[in-house]
Amino acid sequence: MDEQQQLAHAYHSNKLSHAYLFEGDDAQTMKHVAINFAKLILCAEDSQCELKVDTFNHPDFMYVSSDENTIKKEQIERLVHYMNQLPIDGRYKVYIIEDFEKLTVQGENSILKFLEEPPENTIAILLSTKPEQILDTIHSRCQHVYFKPIDRKQFIERLVEASLTKPVAEMISTYTTQVETAIALNEEYDLTALRKSVIRWCELILSNKPMAMIGIIDLLKQAKNRKLQLLTLAAVNGFFEDMMHAKVNIDNHFIYSDLSVEMKKYAESLTFNQMTLMYDQLTEAHKKLNQNVNPTLVFEQIVIRGVR
Repeated sequence: MDEQQQLAHAYHSNKLSHAYLFEGDDAQTMKHVAINFAKLILCAEDSQCELKVDTFNHPDFMYVSSDENTIKKEQIERLVHYMNQLPIDGRYKVYIIEDFEKLTVQGENSILKFLEEPPENTIAILLSTKPEQILDTIHSRCQHVYFKPIDRKQFIERLVEASLTKPVAEMISTYTTQVETAIALNEEYDLTALRKSVIRWCELILSNKPMAMIGIIDLLKQAKNRKLQLLTLAAVNGFFEDMMHAKVNIDNHFIYSDLSVEMKKYAESLTFNQMTLMYDQLTEAHKKLNQNVNPTLVFEQIVIRGVR
């Protein structure tokens, strides 16, 4: 029984919770399931009603999201005011908050109070790809719905359908599994050039460490902000992950699928211990970059300590 079926079963069994927290890394699927669940609660298969939900024009439905880094307190206050009113078209009112972890502390506290004393027949559906950033008191007042991780192959296929090249889609899959995030990155930056720089730098780490040190300058010209630097680290990790797969003859999981022949040659140059050491250094690099350590120093340490 998948997530949609579980929720439908709860509805038809009259076992609706007043609040649900959807958790997973597949934001697109969570949004799709949440809207379908809202249509089930509000519409009872009435196509005109379902169209109103799909277009966010249903009087008993509200969808809250933000393209910014935070969901403002004012948006939540407007939601709470709207949801405190009696239903207009039917028995229930439903609201969805996308990227719930984006709420400010004030916004979360406003929702917490609302969840503690919800109006009758008001259903909350909260979506989050980062549930660890949400208050424990919010968690305790919700029924949790856990979504299976998105399959990497399926994610890449979605990006290719959205007009990304397969090599770029494969690289992004090392960094995120959110389609909208990936598309936005591709539209904003030249990821083809970044991919070429990553491959060139990884090859230098294997063949010429002094040049790899110098190559950091060119690499960081492409990875010019924290977001791209984290993507670069993930892509470098993917490069060495491919080498490990080549080492053990697993060639159907390559992230750099166009480099399968080269990966087998690269794999011969390192021992398992050296690869493990590289993974450890890349993990440490992620931590340091998230702690705002100078990125040049972070990448220098990969060259110095990563492969010996």
